Amino acid sequence: MKFTHIFLTVLFLFTSSLDAKQAFNVKTIEVKKVLEGSAKEFYGYTKANEENVKEITLRYDAFIENLYANKTFLHVKKGEPLAKLYSQEIYTAQLELLNAQRIKSESMVQSITQKLKLLGVDEKVITKVLSDKSVSESMTILSPYSGIITQKAINQGSFVAKGMKLYEISDYSRLWLIVKVYEKDLPFVKSAQSADIFFDMSPKPYKAKIDFIYPKVDAQSKSVDVRLVIDNDSLEIYENAFAKARFGTAKREYLALPKSAVMSKGAKTTVFVKGEFEGEYEPRDIEAKRLNNETYEILSGLKEGDVVVRDALFMFDADAQNNGGASQ
Repeated sequence: MKFTHIFLTVLFLFTSSLDAKQAFNVKTIEVKKVLEGSAKEFYGYTKANEENVKEITLRYDAFIENLYANKTFLHVKKGEPLAKLYSQEIYTAQLELLNAQRIKSESMVQSITQKLKLLGVDEKVITKVLSDKSVSESMTILSPYSGIITQKAINQGSFVAKGMKLYEISDYSRLWLIVKVYEKDLPFVKSAQSADIFFDMSPKPYKAKIDFIYPKVDAQSKSVDVRLVIDNDSLEIYENAFAKARFGTAKREYLALPKSAVMSKGAKTTVFVKGEFEGEYEPRDIEAKRLNNETYEILSGLKEGDVVVRDALFMFDADAQNNGGASQ
């Protein structure tokens, strides 16, 4: 018998009060990968390692004259100029330093030098003032860290009060991955345990270790957050990237369907795949191998995520009745 696309709407010819899906009571199932072995998989998202997120603030009032790092998500290196500013407090302190040097008061020089250091002025700037015997009204702020600017709280011309945040710089070379682990699976994970990490955005797997298991159960999902640390020196992986963490060893990975979804007749194996339109199911020949009384391994013809009818024989019988009714 030649199979054709089955449109359940045809059944309206035979059922006046039930819609097509009710008439057939069609149930579907998604093609999924199965891990053979002792492995378990959990899913989650990356986030910035909080230990590597730094804020840049000032210990004095200042006006921003120029911004060199004027965009978020710029990559900056340690020692790179971020902004040029003017501070009356710093300018006055530098003048006092020069005056102490002029009158040759070593104690005053040391005292004012210490004051400037406590205000966060770089030692190289202080040395330059003493060697050049001159003061610049403006001062350049250098990045104390390498990383990515994830927040910029200032603009050119801004007034900045002491203690106010100028930038937030995050180092993405070591990311956190937070995965959800159900309560029943908690015995499977332990601190410092290794896992293989897979990202949609990267073709290569990563290695990571459990860094912390949060002592709190989410009341809705009944899961616990488990934190892993991933080395990301190449910066290939972004923050908030979706990931799969695999713990344990999988002998192999394969696509599987229950026996009921597969119709085998001789050398021919068929499933009914959900079509583009609602109520459309298309018979498709596939290659499959029966593993046991309950499961078929899909060798070709389907991919992960395809949706098929759970009861293939039911659809086969329905198609036969439909074609028979049409020929009468």
